[in-house]
This record gives sequence, structure tokens and C-alpha cells, in this order.
Amino acid sequence: MSHSSVVLPIQHHWHHAVNSQNKLDLALASIIETTAKIQSIEADIIFSEAKQQAVMGHPPDKDGDLTISSFLDQLLQASFQYSRDSSTNRIAKLDFKCMKSFEASITHIQSYLKHLPQEYHSLVWINADILPGPGENLNDSQSQLKMKPKFVASEFLDIVTMQLAGTTLSIGWTTSLTDKRALYTKEMIDDMLEVLKPYEKLNITFPIRATSFRDSWDVLQKLYRHTWTITLWWSLDKLDNEEFDWIYKTLEEGKNILINRTYYDLLGFEEYMN
Repeated sequence: MSHSSVVLPIQHHWHHAVNSQNKLDLALASIIETTAKIQSIEADIIFSEAKQQAVMGHPPDKDGDLTISSFLDQLLQASFQYSRDSSTNRIAKLDFKCMKSFEASITHIQSYLKHLPQEYHSLVWINADILPGPGENLNDSQSQLKMKPKFVASEFLDIVTMQLAGTTLSIGWTTSLTDKRALYTKEMIDDMLEVLKPYEKLNITFPIRATSFRDSWDVLQKLYRHTWTITLWWSLDKLDNEEFDWIYKTLEEGKNILINRTYYDLLGFEEYMN
């Protein structure tokens, strides 16, 4: 990017699930106090029927104390992604939990983007689970109903590309905790690549559940085509060091074409790296 020096994906520290005013206050305070890492934010967005607005929150939450409008306004006030005096590579990842929350947020995101130079727009990530993924019995139709996405893939992709041009598509698969190590299958990856054919030249990252990553590696490698990246995520518990070793050696060591192609929003990963 032309707006600043190169920052590697592994250098990002993620403030995960910044879904309340208190968590946003803590994240922004940490950004002011810390310079060792690039302080990026991930936040979830639901639709509040009570407020008739998009708010920060994660299902089963039905409401929250922080609207998407206020959230983005506070990022601007804090110069989270742009300051005239200094450059920043901080990412704001907006994880939409349903189409209604996304549609209710579009005008607010457009307004936010108007305050950023165009070359910064790719630091705003628009995230949604657009295809069914791992976690339930693939051979049971009732189980698979739980995995049905709350988005129509092509509709979501078209809206982002036409109305939020320049942002990064962070697009993945639904997951279930019934089996937290269930595999991503060849069919899941092929379906995603087929959906993306009209959008291959866009900024794309794939959020992949880290507990499923190692055993699904054979099929997940396809996702590193073009200049695409993967974002490994998991926050319920720490992976063991042996698994962290495998991930790091596979993706970041030696003369590896995959170096600097992966973001790590993982509980315990920074501790492991230190």
C-alpha cells in the first residue's frame, strides 16, 4: 500500500469481539498506549429489532449498547485508521451476522469511508459467512439446516463490490461447535472458488477456524491463489504449542511462498511467539 511502510500480517494484534462501549474504550486506550504491535479491531454486528438499527453484538445477543454508527464515529474521532500526522495500518474488521444488519450498516460505512483516503479503504474488512462449512454431520439433512448461511453469496458480494468498493472482502463458511475440529472439505473450497470467479481481482481474505486448519490443509492450500490471504481465528481456548509449531513452520518459515499471507486472530498466539 502506498500510504505507509509495509506491515506484515503476523504483526497485527487483534482486539477480538469489540462489541460493547466498554470493550471499544479498552481497545482504543490500548492503541494509544501500545506501539509494539499494529492494533487492529474485530467486531460483530447484529440487527436490533428494539432499536431498528445495526448494533455491535454476537448471537444469541438481540441488542447492544453500541450502534454501528457510534462505533465508526468513535474510530474516526480516535484517528484509528487515518491521521494527517502519521500513517496507520490498523484494520477494522466488521463481522456481519445477518443480511439485515449488513444492509442497515451500508450508509454508515460509506460515510466512514469518505473520511479516509481511498488507499486506506482496503483496511476496512467486510466479513460474512456466505457458504455452509464444517461442524455438523454432512450426511444429515437436519444437521445441515443449522449450517445454512444467513446471506445469499452473490447478493452480498455484489453489494460490497458496488457500494463499498475498495474494501476487503473477508468471506468464509458457517461453522458449528458440535465438532470444533470438523474438516473443511474439497467441495466447500471448490464451491467458494466457483462463487468468486467474477470477483477474483478483489482484495479477499478467508477467515478459517484454526481448530480445523491443520487437518484440512490439503484442501485449504487452494485459497492462497492470486494475492489472497487467510485469517486464522479461534478464541474459545488456546491451541497447544505443538499445533502452533506446525502452523508457524508451515506458513512462516524457510523459503516459503506462503510467508506473510496469513493473519492470526488466535487466543495465545502472541504468547507463543514471545
